[in-house]
Amino acid sequence: MWFGVLGPLLVRDTGSAISVPAVRQRVLLAALLVRAGTTVSADVLAELIWDGAPPGGASATLRSHVMRLRRVLGPDAGARVVTRFPGYLVEAGQEEVDLLRFTCLCREGGAAVRADDWEQAAATLGEALGLWRGDPLADIPSELLCRAERPRLEQLRLQAVEWQTDARLHLGRHAELVPELQALAAQHRLRERFHAQLMLALVRCGRQRRSTSLTTG
Repeated sequence: MWFGVLGPLLVRDTGSAISVPAVRQRVLLAALLVRAGTTVSADVLAELIWDGAPPGGASATLRSHVMRLRRVLGPDAGARVVTRFPGYLVEAGQEEVDLLRFTCLCREGGAAVRADDWEQAAATLGEALGLWRGDPLADIPSELLCRAERPRLEQLRLQAVEWQTDARLHLGRHAELVPELQALAAQHRLRERFHAQLMLALVRCGRQRRSTSLTTG
């Protein structure tokens, strides 16, 4: 079983993708997945599903959406959507949800950075970043949910990029980093760490070129 929110909504069961075409069911599943393993109250889900304007009788309609979502997901994936007072949750572990897996790998990568284990940090954080398939919640039409979650998820991603860049700089990969850091610095002009990393990579590239010139001369 695999659930994804780091990009368009993704559900895979034994290798086969499961489509969730209904808009409100996609919002419901995404809202549960960003808090996988934690109960999300029915009131919060109603706010997210109806984008801050739930209708009268939203509780009963929400129960109907949950039942329909379970049917769409099928017996195995649908069984993961559990009723638990005062709402619902998705029962899934860190090997089954891309966000949980990403968070776990970032913790491990951060620990490797603090331990100056640069090879491990680069590999672990590279695996974490490889879980991203695009903008988080890319096809989830809930402004309320996206406004609440996208900035948090993007900050987690940028922290992982910064850590991995530090590791790659320590491993001497500055030349390959220059174009990546130029793009990051241009895209995130207020994020000072990318600018500092770019300057360091450029300085080290200059030193390498000078050293090569002196050796060959």
